[in-house]
Amino acid sequence: MATKTFDLSKLASFGDVAAEDDAVLDYFLKTDAVNEIGSNDVLLALGRKGSGKTALVRYFAEQGGKLASRSLNLGGYPWNVHGSRIDRGAAQIEAYVSSWKYVISVELALLAYERAPNKNSPSAKAIRSFAEKNYGSLAPALSDLLAPEKIHVEGTSLEPEIFGFKLGSISFSRDETDMRLGAELNALSEALAKSAAQVAKESGLEALQLHFDELDQGITLFDGQRKQMLTGLILAAREIRSRDRGVKLSPVVYLRTDLWDDLSFSDKNKITQTKALTLEWDSESLLALINERLQARLGKGASWDCVVTDQNMRGSQTKWNHILNRTFRRPRDVIKFLNFTLERAKSRVAASTADGGDPAGPVILENQDVTYARDAYSRYLKAELDDEIIAHWPQWEEALQACSAISTLTFRRREFSEEYDRRKSPENPLSAAEALKMLYRFSVIGYERRSGYGGASWAFQYTNPGAGWDNAATLFKVHLGLKEYAKLREERTQAGTPLDTDDE
Repeated sequence: MATKTFDLSKLASFGDVAAEDDAVLDYFLKTDAVNEIGSNDVLLALGRKGSGKTALVRYFAEQGGKLASRSLNLGGYPWNVHGSRIDRGAAQIEAYVSSWKYVISVELALLAYERAPNKNSPSAKAIRSFAEKNYGSLAPALSDLLAPEKIHVEGTSLEPEIFGFKLGSISFSRDETDMRLGAELNALSEALAKSAAQVAKESGLEALQLHFDELDQGITLFDGQRKQMLTGLILAAREIRSRDRGVKLSPVVYLRTDLWDDLSFSDKNKITQTKALTLEWDSESLLALINERLQARLGKGASWDCVVTDQNMRGSQTKWNHILNRTFRRPRDVIKFLNFTLERAKSRVAASTADGGDPAGPVILENQDVTYARDAYSRYLKAELDDEIIAHWPQWEEALQACSAISTLTFRRREFSEEYDRRKSPENPLSAAEALKMLYRFSVIGYERRSGYGGASWAFQYTNPGAGWDNAATLFKVHLGLKEYAKLREERTQAGTPLDTDDE
């Protein structure tokens, strides 16, 4: 039975690459990650840029029923202000735990109050009086929570105590020898968390969830203080979750994998093994995501096979695999490539009609559309890598230039070292060997991995993270998505056949 063709002429796009700008909930694909986060077992959701973190945040932020959720977008967050709210009595790595516990507890209390049908219970009134006294509002912006120089507690009926004395207020302006800020904030945070849990319980809620997103916004250099502050948020979220209050208080932190990899503290591995979720996609799940979007926009029965010709690309490669091999297997990459391909297909059909050809038939994706899209997509992928890598290695483009100078997709270690050393600036701290390892970390390159049976394959971090880096590797391959940007070609044997192909 022939596959029904669906016309793409009325499809504006396959979606926006940024979930915050997309109607993502119209075609949201429920993955295992949804169930895990919904069960309140996840403290930390990890993924590369474009792996679907913000889409999850949006999904949970609009949940109803017995789970109350709120998204907290830290784009534009006043990190400098927060940086001054330091607990001088804590160890350096925990210097911002108390301030984050306060932020989390305030947000939980406000969320509980918002969802409470009875806003005159003692706990609800305590939350209301605290918010109005300190912020003049029951909906203060996240950026305002640490802005006041003094937090007023007296008269709010929260009545936190420290060393047997009730707190009247907490001042952020204090002598550097005063070590009490952390203890005072912890006492107030616990009082707010208890009130939040009590209001939630009275309201019939089983859990309160906060979703911290866009933590990478504004990072030009991932320096020591920002690392301390992100560590503080994760540790504070874990402490808030650890206490039994009858209702689950569940802050969830969404973080780019490369930022998590650069953090260092004693319980990091324990959190990774027990409370972290890594967002991963494969060919099947990405195809399901695209099919979900096609059905939402084109109607029942629409799928990938209905919008492409059945002609394979070079080497008997399907269009889907051709596209997928140029991505990091992230939704954002696939959507971006398909949008470029759709734009080309529409232009091709329109031009054919305008030149006096036959009336345009349905717009479907052909091989030439996929091939044409590669240039624009390659530029996009380079820009995405800039956003990820520059915070860790501002001079990374010198390494990419070295790959371009070699001019082939595959290269030897010696070739790279020679070209890289020619281009390495005095500000660049990485040796050629260190540069290769960093390029591998971000999947800009993979290395040849030989098996004990005489075979070989390419090991890339994004497809085979368990392989790890091989310091002894001698042959490398640039990711196919960068082929056009870096102006690379396939290396050929004397017989003229490709040594490396577009297939992986």
